[in-house]
Amino acid sequence: MVKISKHSFGKTFNGIEVYNYSIKGDIEVIVSSYGATIVSLYAPNNKGEMKDVVLGYDNLNDYENNYKYLGATIGRCCNRINQGKFKLNDVIYKLAVNDGDNHLHGGIKGFNSKVWNAEEIQDGVKFSYFSKDGEEGYPGNIKVSVSYIVKDKALQIIYEGESDSDTLCNLTNHSYFNFGSDILENKLKINADCFTENNEYSIPTGEVLPVENSPMDFRSFKRIGEDIDSEYYQIKYARGFDNNWVVRDYDGTVRDVAEVIDAISGIKLIVCSDYPGVQFYSGNYLDGSSFGKNQVPIKNRSAFCLECQYFPDAINHNNFVQPILKKGEKYCKNIIYKFENI
Repeated sequence: MVKISKHSFGKTFNGIEVYNYSIKGDIEVIVSSYGATIVSLYAPNNKGEMKDVVLGYDNLNDYENNYKYLGATIGRCCNRINQGKFKLNDVIYKLAVNDGDNHLHGGIKGFNSKVWNAEEIQDGVKFSYFSKDGEEGYPGNIKVSVSYIVKDKALQIIYEGESDSDTLCNLTNHSYFNFGSDILENKLKINADCFTENNEYSIPTGEVLPVENSPMDFRSFKRIGEDIDSEYYQIKYARGFDNNWVVRDYDGTVRDVAEVIDAISGIKLIVCSDYPGVQFYSGNYLDGSSFGKNQVPIKNRSAFCLECQYFPDAINHNNFVQPILKKGEKYCKNIIYKFENI
């Protein structure tokens, strides 16, 4: 039996009321109408205790300054777009740039900084947002929704959208996971034989490289910290792991993408998705300058992300699966976080 409750999270700087929703079953997720954000995610450890396994903040004002995107819904297009430019239907579009000369995670005021409408649904909550034509430079009016549904020991996230003209759409969740111990001791497996090569600015070159015989090989369980300080050029560029892995045998259906095991808590996370890629980020740019729940500093490499997605800058690389949403077509993508105990 899933129970849903609603609580005020305060008002934004502009005076807009924000609400948090608890969705409680075998696991519990707390989600916010600000940024359609995952604030907390409670899963059982090997002692049967419920542990919050994601980073977040105690108050709304910190989320309004959430430049690390903790738990947020990212859109209209997640990850980076080179120079904030792309060509669609022979028209060149210039997006807002907020990462040097590049466009990152939807721009200066992406979906993560919007107050979404909310409604309770069966076993969950559905958030909706209307993004106007030209917002952050994107073409088309687009209606999007994010549904959070708890079933057994899993959280399912359903992304839906429809636009009145051709546009880009690449929505993901940016939760940072920590199971209560040093993430460098966690063991990770990614179901991918290849990854997309980046330049020094974290922009894909267009090359897809094999993980074999490289520190990027997570085809079997490996400690996150084992190769994180490698001299390998991709790791040096990012100060750790921050690349897109190519999901093995991608066919558009939901499949296991990655698994993480924390031996101390006994928590195992299985990430499932119908996206073609997953960004593994080892928290390299967390720097302790901000404070999370209970005023704990958010330190370097204190959490990791597994962001299911279309590839970064895909629109500018014809050999990548394209994140184009055609006029009138339905966008529907899924991410599932399943929890087990070892």
